[in-house]
Amino acid sequence: MIIKEQWNFIYNEPLLGIELGDVNNNGQTEIVAFTRSGLILIISLEGEILKKIIISENSPIWNLRLFDIDKDGKNELILGGMNGILKILKSDIKYYLKPFWNHKFGASISGILIDDINNDKLDEIIVYSLDNTLRVLNPLNGNLVWGQVFEEGIGDALIFRENIKSVYKEIIACGNDGTIRAFNCNDGKLLWFKRFVDKVRCVSYLNSIKGPVVLCGGDDKKLHFIDKNTQKEFKTYKFKDYVWKCISYPFPIYNKSLISSYSFAYFNNSMPLDEINFSSKLICLNKSINSIWELKGYNIETIKVLEQNDNKLVLIGTTKGEFIVIEEHSGKIIFNRRHKSCLNMIQIFIERGQLFCCHEDGTIIAYNLEESLSEKKMII
Repeated sequence: MIIKEQWNFIYNEPLLGIELGDVNNNGQTEIVAFTRSGLILIISLEGEILKKIIISENSPIWNLRLFDIDKDGKNELILGGMNGILKILKSDIKYYLKPFWNHKFGASISGILIDDINNDKLDEIIVYSLDNTLRVLNPLNGNLVWGQVFEEGIGDALIFRENIKSVYKEIIACGNDGTIRAFNCNDGKLLWFKRFVDKVRCVSYLNSIKGPVVLCGGDDKKLHFIDKNTQKEFKTYKFKDYVWKCISYPFPIYNKSLISSYSFAYFNNSMPLDEINFSSKLICLNKSINSIWELKGYNIETIKVLEQNDNKLVLIGTTKGEFIVIEEHSGKIIFNRRHKSCLNMIQIFIERGQLFCCHEDGTIIAYNLEESLSEKKMII
């Protein structure tokens, strides 16, 4: 794989993330960046700013999704941030945004999931917040379908189903109260929970050779392995730092997982960031629940898995601003490009062979993906 830089876009304030999609429903994909001050920027795939819009003045936006939630053939913008207001907006052809509905939470919104979890032909909006609640909302009007309350804020959640054909689903979520909890998607009934000694920050599941395994971890610096069927913990993996992110792939098999730890060594540290040696790392687990490779010394902010033909690449962005591409099967670094500030998010537009990296200093860097000659021969 050959990766070439295409263009840089620079804005004068921190960019917290980006999303790709057709905002104004003209058949063209745009980049939507969201900022610490509550702005969104609509940017063309060539790096030209098309529109700047104030969403939540002086309040950061943490989450943005583009999705046709009312099935009218047009995407809505779904936004949530520090002010706790979930906003659903519709765009006209000139990017004028009109409110569809709002839903108020009592604190910052941690994450947003979208799925038809109860087989009613509607894609429910599942939102979890630091106000201790997880809420399932009707996509047409924002009304509460059902909700659940934790003792403290909720940091991560996923939708579990046995296989792609299964109609039965569960939501598994974890919180700052040290618990991991599973709920029936139809009515929100609590199915099971486990409590750990410290905050649980991330949750995922792995379809192992022995059946589904729930993975979770957090401030106790351990990755916990829980048998999904019996809810018994049968293994732990110790890190030197907080367990921060946990993702499983490939869709819909989910028989591999990537788990990263995170160090706060740079907080209140007088040393320049360049001189800090991070003890954090990334590990890759296979379906036998064995670590097949590790990447040490990188403090990871974002992880993506790129699947193209028979090739898989792991894309990571780091606190030091590194954009790193890894061979998924071997853990070998094949590309490493450093920018001067933290890399907050990576998005992939596979149809055009493009990658977009969003940095803390307001920079978006676009890269082009090209198959090498040997890869083309392999495909032929």
